[in-house]
Amino acid sequence: MYYHTPHIHRYVDTIIKFRIPVIIFYLLFVLLMAILYPPKFLSTDALFWLKASHELQKTEAKQFDTHHLSKLEVRVKKFDEPTHEALKRLHEALVGLDGVERVSSLFSNDFVETKKGSSDSEMLTVINTGELDTLRLHKLLKERDNDYSNMVEDDYHTFYYFISGENTIDISGLEIPGSYLYDAKNGEIEWPILGSYTLIFLLIMVVVFRLLFRNYVVFFSALMVIGLSTVLTFTLIVMLTGIETMHITMPFITISIALVDFLYFYYRWHVSQYKVNRRNAVIKMLNRSMLPALWTSVITMLGLGSLVFIDSEIIRLLSLSVIISSVTGYMVNLTFLPAMLSYFELEHTHVPYAKIGYFFTSREIHYNKTFLFGFLAISYMLFITGAYLIYGKSNTFFKLNVHNEQVALKIPYNEIDLPLVHSIEHFTEALEERFEDEIGEVVSLSSIIHNLNDANSQTDALDEEALLQALFYMDLYGLSSKYLDENAVNIVINLYDINKVALIEWLLHYKGIELYFIDHETLLGSAKYNQTVLLASSLLTALLIIGFITGWIFRSKAMAFVGFTVNAMPIIWFGMIVTLLAIPLSLEMLIATTISLGLASDATIHFAFKYFRLRYFGRSSKHALEKMYFYSGIPVIIGSMILIIVFAMLYFSQVHSLELIGLYSATLILLSLFTDIFVLPVMLLFIDRFNAARS
Repeated sequence: MYYHTPHIHRYVDTIIKFRIPVIIFYLLFVLLMAILYPPKFLSTDALFWLKASHELQKTEAKQFDTHHLSKLEVRVKKFDEPTHEALKRLHEALVGLDGVERVSSLFSNDFVETKKGSSDSEMLTVINTGELDTLRLHKLLKERDNDYSNMVEDDYHTFYYFISGENTIDISGLEIPGSYLYDAKNGEIEWPILGSYTLIFLLIMVVVFRLLFRNYVVFFSALMVIGLSTVLTFTLIVMLTGIETMHITMPFITISIALVDFLYFYYRWHVSQYKVNRRNAVIKMLNRSMLPALWTSVITMLGLGSLVFIDSEIIRLLSLSVIISSVTGYMVNLTFLPAMLSYFELEHTHVPYAKIGYFFTSREIHYNKTFLFGFLAISYMLFITGAYLIYGKSNTFFKLNVHNEQVALKIPYNEIDLPLVHSIEHFTEALEERFEDEIGEVVSLSSIIHNLNDANSQTDALDEEALLQALFYMDLYGLSSKYLDENAVNIVINLYDINKVALIEWLLHYKGIELYFIDHETLLGSAKYNQTVLLASSLLTALLIIGFITGWIFRSKAMAFVGFTVNAMPIIWFGMIVTLLAIPLSLEMLIATTISLGLASDATIHFAFKYFRLRYFGRSSKHALEKMYFYSGIPVIIGSMILIIVFAMLYFSQVHSLELIGLYSATLILLSLFTDIFVLPVMLLFIDRFNAARS
C-alpha cells in the first residue's frame, strides 16, 4: 500500500557492489537476444489485418486468387490527339509490366454496337474504346453522358487507370504525360527517413534534458534504459509467440512507456542529490518509486493480460508490447539504472520549473464541483454515444470515404444459365437501389449479356436462346476471359463518393448470392469492419480491469471509478474527434490508443500513490497536492512534452505510417496530459477520505 516504505539498504549495497557485472550482464544478454530472436518490421498494416480476415479465409478456401488494386491518376492540360496517343501508350505499357494482371481505363472498355451491312442486314459488333480516334472517343463520351466518369473527369483533364496485380508497381520508368499521382504502399521501410527521425529524436532528448537538468547523465541513462527495454520487449515477443513480423510503429509503444517510467525514477534520484550522498540518492530513488512502478506493471499485466488470449494477432501484439515493455522497463529501472547512476554525483540539482506545481495547486485546490460534474457528465455521454455507434451501427463510427475507386468480387458457378444471370441482375438492382448515385457502373456478366441482347435484333427478351447467342458473341470477340473464369464470374463495382465501410457491410449481409472479395483493399476494409466491435470490446474490458485493480490497490471503490474515468477520458475525446472528421480505423490509431492507455494508467497510480501517502502521514490536501506535482507531475509533463514534440515532427515525415502514428499519438498524449494535470488531481481531491476521517 501507499503508506509502506520498503527497506532496500541491503539491496542497494548489493547492486552497487556488483554494478559492473550487472551492467555487463544486461548488455551481453540483450545482444544475445537480438541475435537469437531478431524481429522484422513492415511499414504497412495490411498484413496484420488480413491475417485475421474471415473473408480472406473464405476466398482462399475457394482457391480464388486475390490481387492488389491500385489507382494511377494522370492529369493533362488538354486532351488532343498527341495526348490521346500518349495515354493509350501508357495503358499498353502498364499492361506489359511484370506482375500486372489487368488494367482498367478509358482505353480498355468494350461497348456493343450494331452496324448495317450492304443488304440492310444488321451485324452486332463489339468495339474497344482503345481503338477509337480522339474525335470518335469525344463523341462516344457525349452520347453516353460520360458513363465512363470513373475513368475520366468531365473536363477531360484527369484520367484514371485501375491496376490489378500482385502488388504495387514501379512506374518510375514509364513515360507519363502531364502530372500523376500513384500511392505505392508496398510495405517497404524507408530506412533513411526512419534513421533521420531517430537522430532527431535523440537530438531533442539531448537538448531538452540538458536544458531541464543541466547534465548529460540523464540523456545517456535514458538512452540505455529505452534501448534495453525496446530490444528486450520485441525479442521476447518473438521468443514467446513465434511472431517475427511487427509494424514499424510498434516500437513507439515501448519508447513512450519506457521514457516516462524512466523519468519517474531518474527525477527522484536527481532531486534527492540535494544535500544527500550518492548511496542515499539511489535509496531514495528506489524506495519512493519502486512500489508505484510495481503496481503500474501489475495493472498493465492484469488489465491487458486477458487480451493476449483473444484470437486476433493485432490485439495480441499490442497487448504484449505494453505488458512486456512495462515489465522489462521496471526490471531495468530497478537493477541496471541504479547500477549506472551510482557512478555519478550531480552539482546542479535545483529544478526551478517545479514551481509550476504550486501554480496548478493554487488553481485546483478550490475547484468547482459543478464544473467537475458537468465535464464528467459530458464525457460519459460521449462514451455512451460511442458505444451505441460501435455496437449498434458500427459502420458509422469508423468511416472510409473513397472517391473513384473499384471493388472486385467473384461469384462461383457450376454452369452459366438464366438463374445465374438473373441472380446477378437482382444483386445489381439491389445495390444500385441502396447506394444510388454513390456508385457507378456495375460491370458483370449480367451487364454484358444484356448489352449484347439489347443490340441483337434477332432476339427480344432474354431467354435460353438469347443467352446462348450472347455467350457466342462473347467468345467471338474474346470477352469471356474478362467476365468469367472456369468456376467463377467476375464483378467490378465502380465507386464514386461513398463510405466504403457501409458498402462492405451491405455486401457482407447480402443473402441473394454468394460473394467473395478478391481485391486486397476491400478485404482489408472487411477485416477492419469485422474487428471493430472486437477491438472496442477489448479496450473496454482493459479499462474496466484497470479501474477494478486501481480500486483494489487503494482499497477504495471511488478510486476504481477514478482509474476507469481517467484512463478512458483521452480515448473518449479522441474517439469524438475521429468520428467528426470521419477518419478510418487503422493500426496506427490502435497503437496511439495503446500508448495513451499505458501512460494514463502509470500517471494515475503515481499521482494517487504520492497524494494519499502524504495525506496518510498527516499533510494537508494543499501540501499533498503540491508534493504530488513536484515528484510525480513534473516527470509526466517532461515526458509527455518530449513525446508530443517527437510525434508531431513525425507527421511531416512523408511516410504514411509515421505520419499517422505521429498525428494520432501527439493528439492522444496531449489529451492524456490535460487529463493528468487538470482532471485527475481534482478527482483525487473530491474522493479524499482523509478530510472526513479527521473531521
